[in-house]
Amino acid sequence: MKNFTIKQIADELGAEAFGDLELKISGVNAPSRASINELALAMDPSYEESLNSSDANAAIVWPGADWKKIGLMGGIIAPRSRYILSGITHLFEKKPEIVEGIHPSAIISKSVILGKNISIGAFVVIGERVKIGNNTKILSHTTISEDAIIDENALIYSGVRIGARVKIGKNFICQSNTVIGVDGFSYVTPEPGAVEEAKRTGKITANSRTERFERINSLGTIIIGENVEIGANSAIDRGTIENTIIGDGSKLDNLVHIAHNVNIGSTCLICAQVGIAGSSVIGDRVVLGGQVGVADHISIGSDVIVAGKSGISSNVPSGRIMMGNPAMRMDLNIESYKAVRRLPRILAKFAKIEEFISNNKKNK
Repeated sequence: MKNFTIKQIADELGAEAFGDLELKISGVNAPSRASINELALAMDPSYEESLNSSDANAAIVWPGADWKKIGLMGGIIAPRSRYILSGITHLFEKKPEIVEGIHPSAIISKSVILGKNISIGAFVVIGERVKIGNNTKILSHTTISEDAIIDENALIYSGVRIGARVKIGKNFICQSNTVIGVDGFSYVTPEPGAVEEAKRTGKITANSRTERFERINSLGTIIIGENVEIGANSAIDRGTIENTIIGDGSKLDNLVHIAHNVNIGSTCLICAQVGIAGSSVIGDRVVLGGQVGVADHISIGSDVIVAGKSGISSNVPSGRIMMGNPAMRMDLNIESYKAVRRLPRILAKFAKIEEFISNNKKNK
């Protein structure tokens, strides 16, 4: 169990402390559930009522909180609550229990190059010529294919699949059951098919019927930058010829699919169930909300935010906030939505006008 004083916590967070700075803290909790030795997370005035009835002697509170009136013995002031929360979760993190060294059931090729302080769990399989950097931790049932390179300080959870020739930068975190380096979804018909005819003419005829699809193999790989995190059950396709790229500091949620040849910039947030189709280019500091779909060969500029469930079917310039399907500027989407909601009333008015005109014609 970790124990810190209020002063130690404040110093780690770079935050202002108050009260008894030597008060010992063994963990953190919500105000309503915090015990005497836990730090209550009450970083907003809305928590004041539950904090008043809490057993906690210490709390992280909002700026201006009257901690003496609340009855606290000590605590920390949080000017930016979620940032403070980030630091607290790192400080009290409950890391997975990983035995140092290599489990006897792991299968590791003789040509593998391992760095220092490596932990490899049960039933891990590592292929030929793989290079793994210092302080890397690989949990059970993970497979890493030939010629992959993983830089130092990686944490790879159980059941991850890393394909051949994949290159991963420092401080990588990957949650369970994600597949990095799956073959891209690329097929072609011997003659122009229905999709091509539909794009060209807007119709589908018997002329474009096909009996089979031919696979286009993926000869490229995946390049992942430093400080990248990928959630559980995600899938990233390797490139067809050029590589699929994920830039430094980007974070991918669970159930994300990145198709072949996609290029994602640095410091992007890709939320759950996002799908990015082949050869699309995503700029830096882009946020894609949950269930956003990006069509193939689309370019999205830097500093773009796309609201959840939006569909990106055309290029997006930098600095835009997009919403809707098809996605448009958020302000335009809101106006369009308001207009759609007014349609029943407008149509009802038109019906009355038509009735009025019709009655006048009958009376003439």
